[in-house]
Amino acid sequence: MQLDLFCDNRRTIRLNDAGEMLRALDLEKALAVYADLLNDAPDDRTIRQLQSSVGQWRDTLSRFHACPMGSGRLHELWLNLTDGTPPQLAVGVLELLIAGLKGLPAPELIFVPPRFHIGTILMAQERFTDAEFWFSCALTSGIGERARFLGWRGDALMLLGDAGRARESYLAAFLEEPHDVDLTSQKDRLIHNLLFSLESEGSDEIADDEIVCWLPVWGWLHGEFVLSMEEVAADSDAFAASLEKTERLRDMTLPRVWFDYLRYAEYLRTMCRNDRELVRVRRRMRELSGFMFDRYMEKVRGR
Repeated sequence: MQLDLFCDNRRTIRLNDAGEMLRALDLEKALAVYADLLNDAPDDRTIRQLQSSVGQWRDTLSRFHACPMGSGRLHELWLNLTDGTPPQLAVGVLELLIAGLKGLPAPELIFVPPRFHIGTILMAQERFTDAEFWFSCALTSGIGERARFLGWRGDALMLLGDAGRARESYLAAFLEEPHDVDLTSQKDRLIHNLLFSLESEGSDEIADDEIVCWLPVWGWLHGEFVLSMEEVAADSDAFAASLEKTERLRDMTLPRVWFDYLRYAEYLRTMCRNDRELVRVRRRMRELSGFMFDRYMEKVRGR
């Protein structure tokens, strides 16, 4: 930081020093700096606010360190972070939380809804590579809220510049449990734009609570999501039989069933070239959703 040589820079220098103390969670020293500065300028409201906030955090951390470490205690500490927490102090607290979580068994599986997880804490620190690692670990280790974590993993990948893998993770999230995806955290504006366009064009055809469920289909129609054909190609007859059984037993929502019909139809159109079966499948797609079928045929004919 460049200082003005013609001004008294003592306040700025001391506040910078105090900021480093906050980052290191050396709060007593920071409070001593504020007290010293207030001796010279007792009406400085900024320093008084810092003094008050840091004093409260000193007491909070004192109580925290006096109790045994555990995920519950770490979550309580995390809840104390607010927009009013001095930024350098927040960094120090987040580092404390990360270190604390890493010291517990299976930290990747420690999750308190809606957002307390080592991965989200790392995201707050813009450590996206580390965040993606922990989100992936959670998914591999069997975290229950898979759609939420797939969405967060997509966020981390998007911020790392890996748009292709991010879209794969987003697609998997919306296929798994679309209503569990943390839309408020989505870092890909495309997802929000797709939802907005679907709401605008499909408002008369699709119920509000189903909009997000149709996102995988809508994303493919707009060229943003890629259909995986591996499962279909491995045994197309078994896939078709499973699809019809799933629909009959209502094991999936209509948007999810329609997405699988879409995969099967595209396999028949581009890989198998079974026109008779394709006609049958398309007829069923139209019966299930005329709105999406019309958009599908527009896309296919436009190629």
